[in-house]
Amino acid sequence: MIDDRSSAALQRLQGEILEAIARGEPLQRIADLLCRRVEGLVPDVVCSILVVDAQGRVHSLAAPSLPEPYSHSLDGMSIGPVAGSCGTAAWRGEPVEVTDIETDPLWVDYRHLALPLGLRACWSSPIKARDGRVIGTFAFYYRTCRGPAAIERAIVERCVDLCAIAIEHDAVQAHVQRLAFHDPVTGLANRSAFIERATAALVALAPGEAVNVLYIDLDDFKAVNDTLGHRLGDQLLGGVAQRLAACMHADAFVARLGGDEFAVLQPCRDAEAEGHQLAARIRAALDEPFDVDDQRVMIGASVGIAHASAPGLDLDELARRADMALYEAKAAGRRTHRFFDAAMDTHVQMRRSLKQDLRAAIEAGAFNLVYQPIVALETGEPVAVEALLRWSHPARGNVPPASFIPVVEEMGLIGPLGDWVLRTACAAAARWPRGIKVGVNLSPLQLRRSGFVLDVVGALQQSGLPAERLDLEVTESALLASDIATRTAINELHDLGVRLSLDDFGTGYSSLQLLRAFPFDKIKIDMSFVRDIGIDADSEAIIRAVIRLARDLGIRTAAEGVETAAQYDWLAHHRCSEVQGFHCSRPLVEADLRALLERGASSEVAAGADLRSSS
Repeated sequence: MIDDRSSAALQRLQGEILEAIARGEPLQRIADLLCRRVEGLVPDVVCSILVVDAQGRVHSLAAPSLPEPYSHSLDGMSIGPVAGSCGTAAWRGEPVEVTDIETDPLWVDYRHLALPLGLRACWSSPIKARDGRVIGTFAFYYRTCRGPAAIERAIVERCVDLCAIAIEHDAVQAHVQRLAFHDPVTGLANRSAFIERATAALVALAPGEAVNVLYIDLDDFKAVNDTLGHRLGDQLLGGVAQRLAACMHADAFVARLGGDEFAVLQPCRDAEAEGHQLAARIRAALDEPFDVDDQRVMIGASVGIAHASAPGLDLDELARRADMALYEAKAAGRRTHRFFDAAMDTHVQMRRSLKQDLRAAIEAGAFNLVYQPIVALETGEPVAVEALLRWSHPARGNVPPASFIPVVEEMGLIGPLGDWVLRTACAAAARWPRGIKVGVNLSPLQLRRSGFVLDVVGALQQSGLPAERLDLEVTESALLASDIATRTAINELHDLGVRLSLDDFGTGYSSLQLLRAFPFDKIKIDMSFVRDIGIDADSEAIIRAVIRLARDLGIRTAAEGVETAAQYDWLAHHRCSEVQGFHCSRPLVEADLRALLERGASSEVAAGADLRSSS
């Protein structure tokens, strides 16, 4: 039992420590305060608090009356069955009283540290978390050989509880801090931490100093995520984080902003040179293949860089510039990097204006279709028609699809626009002579969209067009990283009887594999090869090889961009199935096309007589 005076002193000690915890004082300061207050209550003891890490090693938290060299000598010591009073108490999970350090076997490896300091006895008690884990020790050293008195036992009982509260509270706060400022998938800093660090760096810029912000976007990551699943996608992100960290000098700061986007803060002197060097290292590191769960994955990265060389440029503006540079890098073909310049700002403003105009055009139905005949070389007559999307802007004039389709995809509006094209083309084809097919180009985003096959079924039913008269054209590049949704959609469309063409053949990277993987009815030979007929022997060899390969596989071929009689005759001689281009007919409005099809005069088509009307 302890007297009322000692009890009141303990109550005051407890209140003071709990108040310090509630104020959010650092754990080390709280532990130091506790030791000093206890030593004030019991003047002939020396107080020590150690924490135990997850690997079972001890670290000094507070020991204000012990020499620093002694505390340092214990740092990292492993707990165990013969590890002094503290290490043994942590090992056993129960108090250990050593009344004579000089003779007790628990101190055989440590007495040479304690005895020269006049420490003769040590009583240590484990500090336990709520789940029973030992997370530290609370110890009294004595300068005489003795054990604890009753008042000391009461003090230690109270202090062990206070230590447990303080250490667990600190662990919770540290965990909250990690969640607030660290990305759980990669272990890197997160967006909040990056904003805090970058803002401080911009404010502290001194003359002659600069800072680069690099935005990094992983190329083809979505395809990997869709194909391999999010678990392996997260593993890949972890590998990316490791490589990025390895690229950094000591003063650079790397963070994951979210998704497949990363950012780097790079203090520097020569912003442009050092920015280019770091971006090149990053790209080289991420171009190398990743081994993820026994699968080899290739991605790569695009990098945008912006810099500040004087205080005054805020982070929002710097980030906006880095983002614009990143966009330019991706537009340049990916796997490259760009440094921000003022011209990019103008480009972004123009693109923003284009998006506004496109949104208005889609809402107003301001697009139209034209149709280009596809002629069978065997008969010289049209057997199919390709529907081509056109947009005539009141100020911009005729805008090429290559300029606006990628923007529509980026805006997420390719679904409704593509559905309009499909329904309009099917309705027109239903009015044409029997047997003429209509080709409709697909965006890869349409194929991945849930419910796309039902959209095709709806367009066929609404128009009354038989499925075998619809030819959906898919580019090689759209299938390179095909996911399950794409494969499923293509197979379901084939089962419905819809025809499938592989468009722009020869411009991708895995053409032969695609012919094995998907049930194509036709290969369309890209115009870049056709235009070199009679000029480049290699292009001719490629076309001959494609025609022979397709014939062996039972697949028809169609050559695009045929503009001369020489090209037409060469393709006929080498038994290409079909041709398409200005030599046969320019794209026609639907009324002119229907008139042509109804006349059915092959000589007129072949000569292109009076049918070369511009859309």
